[in-house]
Amino acid sequence: MERLEAMASRLIEGWSARLFGAKLQPVQIAKRLIRTMESHQTISLSKTFVPNSYVVSLSPTDHEQFAQYRRSLEQELAEAILGGARERNFTLLAFPTVEIERDEDLAPGDLRISCALVDASGEEVAPDAKNLGAVEAGHTMVLDREKLLREKPRAPKAFLAVQEGSDRKTLALGNEPLAIGRDPQNDIVLDDRRVSRKHAEVRLRLGRYTLYDLQSTNGTYVNGRRVAEIVLSDGDRIAVGGTELQFQSSE
Repeated sequence: MERLEAMASRLIEGWSARLFGAKLQPVQIAKRLIRTMESHQTISLSKTFVPNSYVVSLSPTDHEQFAQYRRSLEQELAEAILGGARERNFTLLAFPTVEIERDEDLAPGDLRISCALVDASGEEVAPDAKNLGAVEAGHTMVLDREKLLREKPRAPKAFLAVQEGSDRKTLALGNEPLAIGRDPQNDIVLDDRRVSRKHAEVRLRLGRYTLYDLQSTNGTYVNGRRVAEIVLSDGDRIAVGGTELQFQSSE
């Protein structure tokens, strides 16, 4: 019955937004995240585990309206998940993360959420009682906000090797997004007119590093193929303008 009510609520929200042209509100996203958390419970021994890594897909229109404060909104939504888990006595393996992405196939007012359980090392954990029982036997994450803020998941060990002419440098990847472009504020600044000011970004998503093209003029290429978004694998070669970057992972 609860699942049917949740489904009906989602349909009504989407139908109302399309009919009346109402803008998607952050509170609607937060409610959907909480419902997603509630529908993905795994009971192990004495605890109920729920996902702590979420990706929210929005239509181009809705994504644009949140663009200027996307990062702060993602943090606030993560805090909402933490609070919702505490209220329901759920257990999180690590501090929750929320990533907002653009999906060209979604209509304004619609959204899609994917989720996963990710442990403190940044690795995804299969949601079954056996795996979580082993985690619980070793250590249990206490739902204490300050402790969780101090103990955010460690990102998988990975690097980007940048080749510019005869110069080569290596940058370590982590929890924070790594921005690539011509703008001096990027983490990797490329002085190349073929490169957009904000060209591409590498972000940690569900325990894996994902490369996003930020609607650049000349595109981003991985192993010779133009991509909009791709999960990176060890050895992948990324071409941005006249610069080649190589993704290196210890996995």
